Amino acid sequence: MAISSNEGRCTQCHISYGWKSGIDTETFFNTPENIDCLICHDTTGTYRKHPSANGGGGPASLTVEGAVVPVVEMSELNEVAYNVGSPSRANCGLCHYHAGGDDNVKHGDLSSHMNDATNEQDVHMGGLDYSCQACHVAQSHKIAGTTALHGDEGEVACTDCHNVADLHSTNPLLNNHTDAVACQVCHIPAFSRTMATNVAWYWDEAGEDREDVPLQFDRSTYSKKKGRFEWDMNVTPTYLWFDGEWARKVVNVSDTYTEAGTEADPVVLAIPTATAATEGAMIYPFKKMVGRQPADPVNQLMLVPHLFGTGPGPDPYWLSFDWGLAVAEGAAYAGQDYSGEYEFVNTVMYLSINHEVAPAAQALQCTDCHYGNNPGFWEHLGIDDPMGG
Repeated sequence: MAISSNEGRCTQCHISYGWKSGIDTETFFNTPENIDCLICHDTTGTYRKHPSANGGGGPASLTVEGAVVPVVEMSELNEVAYNVGSPSRANCGLCHYHAGGDDNVKHGDLSSHMNDATNEQDVHMGGLDYSCQACHVAQSHKIAGTTALHGDEGEVACTDCHNVADLHSTNPLLNNHTDAVACQVCHIPAFSRTMATNVAWYWDEAGEDREDVPLQFDRSTYSKKKGRFEWDMNVTPTYLWFDGEWARKVVNVSDTYTEAGTEADPVVLAIPTATAATEGAMIYPFKKMVGRQPADPVNQLMLVPHLFGTGPGPDPYWLSFDWGLAVAEGAAYAGQDYSGEYEFVNTVMYLSINHEVAPAAQALQCTDCHYGNNPGFWEHLGIDDPMGG
């Protein structure tokens, strides 16, 4: 739910050595020696990071013929060191496929299936066998992504490579859409087309030893550590106006709320700020993800629970399974103004969808949105269908 007090978990992905609870992050992340080069540049597929809170992101083990062999001597890393190269999709995917703690959990448009993607799954990674950096171009190791998260590292846009007017030459009417409709809307008609993604995460149900947990799309619907999940496949995106600006809950910056926290009026954790009236805004596709997580009802404050590792204190939830202890410990570590009372509130967040670009023949057609065939689409965007219905 938050980084503070859970740094030991973050280091299992983060490209660093030695990031632990209590370390000054500004100094740490401006020290080049702390960068783990091998996690991105290993081409053997054997390099992994330490799985415990005490590892601090250091090397953990090599996988040899299916068995995990603990690293004792640094000499055992020679095979990795002698076989470094440009990052593959598998390198990037070690973290990005598993954001949120499991395969395809978070955004829903990147899963381990992309390592061997087909053209049907994604025309870039499958049909053209593109590496991630074909689009996410790097300059001095600053990797382009989205300006909202990557600052001055650069923005990735479809028009970096595609001349939209030429592509639509056989149907010029489509060019009337490009000022207000992002390419992703039509060309990613659905996401999580080959692997289910998490669409609901209920932390309030964690802590139980449940038996005979049902599967949904071959995914487990319950974890004692994390609560109950709902999964979906071939998901139709939620469409919102977007101009690059977000309203997000940030610890000690914007972590309070005014919503009721009910299912009908959930606390909004992340949402684009634009509306139909925002100059320059366009319609984009998003994944809608709902959940329930702990909050302080007195101060109307989204709480930081201590989940992982004992560095910040002896009572992480994944050890004690006591939410009272975990939220008190996490909030204290994060410096939050916690009243001492907690409850679980309903939440919602929206996550951008940019991958799983479908073949052109599968793109949305006029009738998928217009002529009264999709009234919910227009109502959600706050405008009327210009073609009527």
